[in-house]
Amino acid sequence: MLEWATWQVAALGIILIAAAVLLVIWWRQQSYRWALVLVLCLLLAPAMSFWSSIAFEVAPYRAGCDGVCPGQRGAPVATHLCESLGCEFRPTTFTLNSLVYLVLFLAWGGIVQALLRRIIGESHRIAAGRFFLGLGLLIAPLALAPVFLPPPQAHVRGDPQRVAINAQREAYMYDDTAPLPVVRLALEDVRPRLDEQPGLRVCLRTYSYFYLPIGFMYLDMTPEGVHSNSGGMLPRDGSCWR
Repeated sequence: MLEWATWQVAALGIILIAAAVLLVIWWRQQSYRWALVLVLCLLLAPAMSFWSSIAFEVAPYRAGCDGVCPGQRGAPVATHLCESLGCEFRPTTFTLNSLVYLVLFLAWGGIVQALLRRIIGESHRIAAGRFFLGLGLLIAPLALAPVFLPPPQAHVRGDPQRVAINAQREAYMYDDTAPLPVVRLALEDVRPRLDEQPGLRVCLRTYSYFYLPIGFMYLDMTPEGVHSNSGGMLPRDGSCWR
């Protein structure tokens, strides 16, 4: 849901603030560096929210819509609402998205802290080992997140949804020309083919590790919508519809 009611924003904000306060209390009890951890998380959270508005975009789409469905930028909470004329920044949902990242950073940092104590202990003689292991535990989940957590995408219904699912099953046929490994696909839109042949064209956004946007993949489907008979990769500044 792109449009948030005021009560939904307020309720989620209260829950996230309460969770952040409880996590800060936990950090204060567990480490004398709690203030440094809090400052780092407070800096990283809005930075990640801003980065998500660049990496994650759902352009306005037609498939399964009466007219054109609005798009969004940002995740997991949309920071921009996108219409055909452009994207509008939403300060309230940007703040909400930043709170989500703040809670995630504080929580995952706490898990890493507990794991380090259990695996290595508190010995200063192996401080380098603690640092590199902690860094790995922090970075690896972010690198592999696209494998487990899908990015936002167009929500289509009916026959376009069936065709899009079939297209994603054949995406492996066209990802060998991508400049980076294709780890995750997100549906952009489903429209008639540009070559005026019967069938539909499915456009997919492609992501690599760390949710790095690669570009677009297009697949021209047969009239039955079961298989593709052509397709390819396009750069980030390309378009599936030109």
